[in-house]
Amino acid sequence: MKKFAKIIPMKEKVGTLLKEKPVRILLRLFLLIITSILIMFFIEWSYVWKETDTAIDFAFGWRMKVFFYSAMIVFFIELIISAFFKTAWTGPAITFIGAVILSYISTQKMLFRMQPLLPEDFALTGQAGTLTRFIDVSSLIKMILACVLIFTLAIVLNIISRKIFGSAKDENGNKYTKNFRLVRVLMVVIGITGFMISTDFVRNHPGSKNIDLPNLDSYFIAWNQKGNYDLNGPVLGFLYNLKKIEVEEPDGYSKEKISEIKEKYNDDAGKNLSDSDYNIVMILNETFYDPEIISAYYPYSKNPDLKTNSMGVPVTDEITPTLKKLISSDKNNSRVATGQMYSTDYGGGTANIEFEADTAMSNYFMNTVPYNDVLSHVKSIPSIASVAKEAGYDTVAIHPFNGGMYKRNIALVSEGFDEFITESEMHFKDVDDSRPYINDRSAYKEVLKTISEHDKKTMISLITMQNHMGYDAYGYTTRSYRVADAPKAGENLSPFEEDEKSQVEVFLETLHNSDYYLSEFLDGLSKSDEKTVILFYGDHSPGIFNRVKDAESKEISDLSQITPYFVWANFDLDDSSIKNKEIQSFGGIKGITLPTTTPNCFVPTMFNLLGLKKASFINLASKVCAAEPILTQIYFGANNPAESNILKDYNLYVYDVLGGKRYWYR
Repeated sequence: MKKFAKIIPMKEKVGTLLKEKPVRILLRLFLLIITSILIMFFIEWSYVWKETDTAIDFAFGWRMKVFFYSAMIVFFIELIISAFFKTAWTGPAITFIGAVILSYISTQKMLFRMQPLLPEDFALTGQAGTLTRFIDVSSLIKMILACVLIFTLAIVLNIISRKIFGSAKDENGNKYTKNFRLVRVLMVVIGITGFMISTDFVRNHPGSKNIDLPNLDSYFIAWNQKGNYDLNGPVLGFLYNLKKIEVEEPDGYSKEKISEIKEKYNDDAGKNLSDSDYNIVMILNETFYDPEIISAYYPYSKNPDLKTNSMGVPVTDEITPTLKKLISSDKNNSRVATGQMYSTDYGGGTANIEFEADTAMSNYFMNTVPYNDVLSHVKSIPSIASVAKEAGYDTVAIHPFNGGMYKRNIALVSEGFDEFITESEMHFKDVDDSRPYINDRSAYKEVLKTISEHDKKTMISLITMQNHMGYDAYGYTTRSYRVADAPKAGENLSPFEEDEKSQVEVFLETLHNSDYYLSEFLDGLSKSDEKTVILFYGDHSPGIFNRVKDAESKEISDLSQITPYFVWANFDLDDSSIKNKEIQSFGGIKGITLPTTTPNCFVPTMFNLLGLKKASFINLASKVCAAEPILTQIYFGANNPAESNILKDYNLYVYDVLGGKRYWYR
């Protein structure tokens, strides 16, 4: 009896202690901390397809700092929500339900597009009706039941908590109503302040391609949001994408100045695109390169044992005989003009190059990833697609890969493309041997099919994938070309490592096939009665020619930035005045007639060759390209191009459309 007598007063003391306001606050704070960690673990667990070991490894292994930092952000969100409820479990329950719903939406998007949930997806609510047909009903029911279960459990736990803790009262039996209001206000203030401070570096990043996060042992990747989420978790990944890029306003920026520029570069010369009778096809051929310009640094020779390779392609002395034939016939052929592009990147950056080619804008002034940082946040932007659309063309983009990469599924709509055909919608999906990408032959077949199915003139943008990086030995069963044991020239004459040689040989194999598929495509168009213009370019060299890229000599290192481009038509081009007789080429290639340019000059070049009237922004770019045909910091290095009124006007235009108030549209 004495033992029980001691226990009863102890229970009373514990009960009284639990009803003390400071203790209740501390317990509720502890509850929020624990539940925020559990909610964050659930978010990560859902993201990695409910693979518990993978989620545990992320949370308590290689990404522990990222995980607990994300949990802290969830805590601040949970703190804000909980402030609006007197009961302890309601706030965590609502936060958990929100996490369940968002994780479900993200999972469904991953199944449909293989891309995680992004903030701009909520701006596409108009597509919700078409997306519902892809939702698995059973998974939707499970999600709803989970939400109901969480809310029911919260009600039960609130009842139990009330019985244990009772209602907090002062010594006169009055509830701490006023004090609790102050506590809730404080919770909101702390939650908002904590969230804003802890996420500032995520929401307000500079927009560069990679952002180091040394305190979290991590970094952000601008061009690949799937990689971002894999590396940093869904919370930080989602917050990273909230930002629209902000840049410094150029001197003289105003509504009046933009109107002046728009009027100043208005072009009345030439034919209207609306009066044309031809299709336009722009082809960004992934990693299409001319290895001849670096053959002294990476010597190669034809495999004498092969007449045809594993894909039935004839093995010729030239790796790119189709390209060489176009170049050699250039000066005496009114249907083709060839040139060299100085790429704005090396071994990657495809979407930035694509952006410049499509819009005639230069990323030189912004130095960002426009598809991710800008185009996904605006409704429209001037481009070749918007001009063609206004001229009565159907506008179609084709990409034999995931449409969410670089947010193309959003960015291309902003450019003016009405239809986007990805690997999911393509009719032709062949690959070369065991390579992981749809080959160019299938991509070109898709273009021809698209042209034939459209009654109206069609403007098509094709972004291929065949030559994309990943030059593993298992990709091809044949090697049409052999790389020598060591370079013949250059700053590094040491023998090649076997893996280095192997990667180059695999690249040469896919490049040779890509060139052959191009010849099939052009032959098909040559026999067609339907007029078509082709603007073709390689976006960058592969990232495997580091002996050239890393050379101290700029003359050598520049060769890693050079890719071919050409304008071709199955009819005579109207204006050959842009074709110069003598062009000093990088790598000494003879026969090209178009200037070496960055991709922002492609559309003006094509319009000049076709004798077309140019929209103001294209005409502005045309004037810029005449003065500064190469406009990228990689080329200038520590220097800058000479200031001119044309460049100032160009800078103001690019800023206005990408980072300013968009007066161009007013």
